[in-house]
Amino acid sequence: MLDFNSASVRIADSARAVDECIEIMYGGAAPPEGGLWIVNAVIGHKLDKVASAIRARVPGASVLGSSCGGVVGREGAGESMTHIAVMTVHGPESELAWFAAEDFHAGNAREKGLALAKGLHAKLPGARILYLLSPGLDSRNDELLASIHEVFGKDIVVFGGASSDNYKGITTSQYIGDKARADGVFLIGFADPALKAAARATHGFNAYGDPMTVTKADGNIVAELDGMPAWVTYGKRFGEISAEDAKTALVSGGLAIELDSALAEEYGNPHILRMGLPQAETGAIRLSVSVKPGDRFYLTMRDEDLIFSEQKKALEALREDIVANSKDGVPRPVAVFQTDCLLRGRTLFDKVMKDEITGMMQNALQIDGETPPWLGMYGFGEFCPLGGQNLFHTYTTSLLALYR
Repeated sequence: MLDFNSASVRIADSARAVDECIEIMYGGAAPPEGGLWIVNAVIGHKLDKVASAIRARVPGASVLGSSCGGVVGREGAGESMTHIAVMTVHGPESELAWFAAEDFHAGNAREKGLALAKGLHAKLPGARILYLLSPGLDSRNDELLASIHEVFGKDIVVFGGASSDNYKGITTSQYIGDKARADGVFLIGFADPALKAAARATHGFNAYGDPMTVTKADGNIVAELDGMPAWVTYGKRFGEISAEDAKTALVSGGLAIELDSALAEEYGNPHILRMGLPQAETGAIRLSVSVKPGDRFYLTMRDEDLIFSEQKKALEALREDIVANSKDGVPRPVAVFQTDCLLRGRTLFDKVMKDEITGMMQNALQIDGETPPWLGMYGFGEFCPLGGQNLFHTYTTSLLALYR
């Protein structure tokens, strides 16, 4: 049986941050040897230093990590440069394994994804719940998911996210094996036979105006919209604004694609959002998923009331899923993984609002007044099932609760 623990702290020195996390998780007792340590760290911390500190305290520990724009733990949300969050998982090799790949990018997402999935499947063929972490700035995450489905089938649950930096979009970092790099991807498999998963994602943006049609595309690059360079067409929708203002609008507003009605009902929104990055030298827009001619994108605007109301509905649905599959009808999550769009942190919400949303989520999933082990991050995208399909999202809060 798998055992989960978590802690998050705001401490500048990486070794002291690890010591404090261990103190929180194990109350002064020596932590168990080995196990898997999943680390989310804002870029004030170097992932290799965090990993070295863990290994110095915990012989045999395996460490996987991601840079991010902020963390969420039992202790709440934190977005200072020195925040770190940790989830530990201990259990038999027959129930827990991981595999990683390097030199991953959008151009080889399918190939590397297959190698990743086959590597994990060889170690843990019975895994049915998978945690996936990809680079935040150069990936085709739909191709990555498709390759995992090819190996494990589509009836698995995939959750996780894309690493990020401190809102700059310059570089992201993943720690795999024994070093940090910008082009790593890892997959963690859970095969505890009693473990079940309940997941929900929600955003809270409204689409408006006439759609822009993709007229030329290559992989994840939108070259043209409505017959003109994508960046030109996009900028014209805002009238006379500077290129920098248009970039801000693109990053903070998102491009929306219509969902079919069945998925839209569960999502609480008829559109799924795509974060784009401008390619100034070519006039193109780069996405984190594939795009093809004929796809239609809408502009979006956040709706604060909708964000809160849909989050509340998502939490109610999450609790109902857990209760329906619990022997005594009492929801008892053993661990919760949260991936938020980086822009749902300080860019969209002040601290009071952010704490209110986080508190609402944790209160809904508490057990006898106690928040279960909780690991979250503000990243550049989220993996979460929708309507029984594993999808890549942006601008969402994506929650996955593991329970027995």
